[in-house]
Amino acid sequence: MKEPKAMREIHEIMEKIYEEEKHLTPEERVKKINKESEEFIKKHNLNLKRVARKPVRI
Repeated sequence: MKEPKAMREIHEIMEKIYEEEKHLTPEERVKKINKESEEFIKKHNLNLKRVARKPVRI
């Protein structure tokens, strides 16, 4: 079965992200995501408020 073009593009993007992040620790991934999200918010002039994380119960 032939893969649709959009699905192939999504798989390529996911593979690229995996290759970029496969050697990062979870903490490094979080820092990277936070940095990229801040850049996106500034670039698009968004006014979003941060919500404090709630403690996790185990």
